[in-house]
Amino acid sequence: MTAASHASAFEAAAVRTPDFEVAAGTAPDFDVAAVQGPAFEVAAAVIAGLLLAAGLMVTLRLVRGPSTLDRAVALDALVAVVMAGIGLQSAVRSNPFYLPVLLVLSFLGFTGSVGVARFMALRDEAGTENVDESEGTGEPGTRPEEPR
Repeated sequence: MTAASHASAFEAAAVRTPDFEVAAGTAPDFDVAAVQGPAFEVAAAVIAGLLLAAGLMVTLRLVRGPSTLDRAVALDALVAVVMAGIGLQSAVRSNPFYLPVLLVLSFLGFTGSVGVARFMALRDEAGTENVDESEGTGEPGTRPEEPR
């Protein structure tokens, strides 16, 4: 195959549109800044602020409790907030590098939630009224009992 015939085969495989020309097997070459205008930047800043506020509130719930189930739900919500932040970063930077991390985090968050739910269900079947109180060990729970 000569160089001229190779070039014509390459040109035949090229995709032509009114806006740009893309060779076969390559990504389109367009200006990301034109797509991500000022409205995109404002929306990204607002979303980042909301995610920060949500992360602070969920962290507060994680620390304060009052029960183990509250902490488990807060941890699951915190994983979701972190995933949303990573997705926002990928969108702002137009970089799909962290998308597999989102997949792993979603799997870990799901399996963690299922594991905690299963653990709590087994404790409930054992007959403890307060899931934060140890049964059979003689140790009191981490929270003092309320006066009756």
